[in-house]
Amino acid sequence: MEALRIITQPVNRQLAINLPPSFSGEQHYEVIVLPIPSEESIAPTPRRKPSPKLAGTARLMDDLTTPGTLDSDWQLS
Repeated sequence: MEALRIITQPVNRQLAINLPPSFSGEQHYEVIVLPIPSEESIAPTPRRKPSPKLAGTARLMDDLTTPGTLDSDWQLS
């Protein structure tokens, strides 16, 4: 599926969209029109932080340098 995103301004409450050649005229298309919020109303999402209670509670129980499966399990010929 190919998607087309265009940011434009209406003229006399109308939008004109020029489709690329890959969009054939024999298909049906869904058009969704959403207003772009003003810069003032866009608040950055606060970055999530883990609970300080979790600090120092994780322990590494395995050797990360050895393979997880035996070589014989791969059935290599």
